[in-house]
Amino acid sequence: MILAEKYASHLCIDMKNVESVLESLRCNSLQGLSAKKTFEDTGIATIRINYTHDEKRKKTKMTTKLNISAGDLRAEIAKLTGMNEKHVKLIMNSKVLKMDRTLAEQNVKNNSLIMIMQITVTEEEAKEQEMICQDEIKEQDERKAKISRTRKGAELLAQHGENTNVPYLEIADQKGQPIPIPEVERKALLLAMTLHEKGRAFMKKRDYASALLYLLDADEEFGKCGSKFLDTVDNRAVLQLEIVWCFLQLEQLDCLRDAEERLRWAQTRLNNCHGENLERLYNLKGSTANEQVLYLRLKVLQGVVLYHKGNLYRAREHLNEAEVLLRNLSVDDIKVVQLMSLGFTAQEARLGLRACDNDVNLAASHIYQRRENKAEIRRKERAERKRKKQESINSLVAMGFSEKAAAKALRSTNNILERAVELLRCNPEPVYQEDVAGPSNHVEISDETINRVAYLGFDHSAAEVALRRFNGNVERAVQALIDHGGYLPASLLNSYPSSLSPEEAEVEEPSEEKQKEREIVEEVMADIPEHEEDYLDMTLEEEREVIIKYKTWLQGSQQSTS
Repeated sequence: MILAEKYASHLCIDMKNVESVLESLRCNSLQGLSAKKTFEDTGIATIRINYTHDEKRKKTKMTTKLNISAGDLRAEIAKLTGMNEKHVKLIMNSKVLKMDRTLAEQNVKNNSLIMIMQITVTEEEAKEQEMICQDEIKEQDERKAKISRTRKGAELLAQHGENTNVPYLEIADQKGQPIPIPEVERKALLLAMTLHEKGRAFMKKRDYASALLYLLDADEEFGKCGSKFLDTVDNRAVLQLEIVWCFLQLEQLDCLRDAEERLRWAQTRLNNCHGENLERLYNLKGSTANEQVLYLRLKVLQGVVLYHKGNLYRAREHLNEAEVLLRNLSVDDIKVVQLMSLGFTAQEARLGLRACDNDVNLAASHIYQRRENKAEIRRKERAERKRKKQESINSLVAMGFSEKAAAKALRSTNNILERAVELLRCNPEPVYQEDVAGPSNHVEISDETINRVAYLGFDHSAAEVALRRFNGNVERAVQALIDHGGYLPASLLNSYPSSLSPEEAEVEEPSEEKQKEREIVEEVMADIPEHEEDYLDMTLEEEREVIIKYKTWLQGSQQSTS
């Protein structure tokens, strides 16, 4: 009674509310002690469960042995909550539990907290309850199928990352030296990046529950890449920020306890990648403004975690720093429109203005310069590829093949010399002597389009060849590369009858299985951004909302203690 009066007076709130909270704390403490003794005596653990039902957040507890599988626990939870077992994921400490492994193997302990994530979609209203249930099951199945399709599509594309030389995977260290990526890590990297982009696509729609599932899967795949590689790029650090952001937006405060470690890890990796004072980033790009949005989100999330840990002073410091960054990084919408009138995209305009402190003229020059730099890089890449290809042609000519046959064989085999030699030895040289005109001689393919296909894990040269063969049709080019193991055979390259125009020439009708793969690839490609700084193009509106909300709460806490 005395304690309740003390807190009620100190916090300026009703004493009955204080008494209720204190009684709840007392009961929880007694229950915890009882559960601990039960576990010590019998080995039966008490697991805390958080879940959402009918749009209401609920909590419950379950008792279980820790030697059962997570799948068995999921079945029990489904019975308890009335959820569909097949559409439930169990998340503990930001990791999805594996259904075929025991709880003990996955570090589940007595009094562990498990969050239930249900794969759901918005239900269509229906008059009868039975119809609602049927629609719910059907749409949940569709959502689950989409998640499985995305992963399958990512794995399908990842297969074509092997034995290829993909420009965007050539990462350099702080001295500018390329870091070789082992094939296993290369495959895991492409899979992780694809899942990451899918998660980002859901974040843009503010579907954080779906986004979280993809982001956690991406994090698992990034974990298969070597630490030396991950220290040089910011991908996984950005991923940690986005995972914690999803926890915040889903109001999963229990998961925010794990967020502190994720944020600490992210800050360390960002420092390794950008430099303690962003000096490495500045030396590479000449500007640090766009990457500052990452540090803004980091400061906001650190402030939120500190607030919920009760460290209000440091929380206020972090949120104040975030507020200063927010003012500096905000972009004038009118100036965005001005730049768009000059022919720039809205994304280019926002990134340019942010990099140039909202100066329209400087931003325009900045965008022009970036375009020119990218074009120059592409020119150098093409020149280097041409040089290497000529070396291979010279090697084949030295073996006794004609220059024209050598060039066509290399083109058919994705510029792999060993395959070209095998092809030339297994096929009569006259097959390559005819110069069959195809669309590659007439269609202008932009570097952006070639890079978009190369981003999926195909060799840059193979991507260009396929795009020219199919008149710039990205979907058909990608599907053909998939169907033929990453490179187009000579038979497909030389398949234009003289009586048909390139537009009339069609590819062989794909099988039902290949058609399904094509659809999966198209779904994955739809979420891959064309601009390499897409992840930095934030509106910052969500960050503004969080800063205002938590600073208001901090102000209320300060007033109640004064």
